Amino acid sequence: MTLREFCYLIVLLSFAIQGYGDVVFSADYRIGGMNPEALLCRPEGKGPFPAVIHNHGVGVDTLGYQKAFKRGYNLPAICKELSVDGFLTFIPIRQGGPGLRNLPPHKAQVLEAIDYVKHLPDVDPARIALTGNSRGGLLTLMVGVEQPDLKVLVIMAPAEIGRNFSNALSQISSLNAPVLLLVEKSDEPELQNNFDALDRVLREHNKDVKSIRYDRGGGHNLFHSAGYYLQDVKAFLREKLSAR
Repeated sequence: MTLREFCYLIVLLSFAIQGYGDVVFSADYRIGGMNPEALLCRPEGKGPFPAVIHNHGVGVDTLGYQKAFKRGYNLPAICKELSVDGFLTFIPIRQGGPGLRNLPPHKAQVLEAIDYVKHLPDVDPARIALTGNSRGGLLTLMVGVEQPDLKVLVIMAPAEIGRNFSNALSQISSLNAPVLLLVEKSDEPELQNNFDALDRVLREHNKDVKSIRYDRGGGHNLFHSAGYYLQDVKAFLREKLSAR
């Protein structure tokens, strides 16, 4: 059963996590708070809302949701903060491990998540942003160059897996969405190089891009939870998703 097929039968379970009582686990194949299929955070008020689909880093793939949460992957905090700013936020928990062979099914899961969110009754399907960090940043780029109707991309410290990052760079000419590109100065050299390469190619193709290299600490772990970087993310989303 796909996310789209399950759209009208989905079960929403409220499950309080360290003060994030209004973060809802959206259960698909499994029902329960400990191993959610996705996190769903709705803003206050009535829609249709602009939506954000966030692709988490590889630590969740490696450890699983529960252990990753205990190690600092605070996806509920990200979900909640974006929703408070008026964005319906959906964070799919990818199925499968971190290896290269899992990248195609992970990409398929991102596409399913986009399709699912578009069909939520309180979402404006014309105002959907895709965000992600590390492996999730790579997936955001891979999907973004193939999905012309996405409104915004936010790519944080994108990873190279196989030649998938390089292949996505070769497709930048087909990208329609404006891009916010983020990295922290103390992150790994490979990720700094990916940041520079993507920034350069986007500008060579005259794409709408804003790039920020932080020098305030946090390294690669910065994007694992809600932090200072989210102020820039929210400002960019407000700017690019404001028009209906």
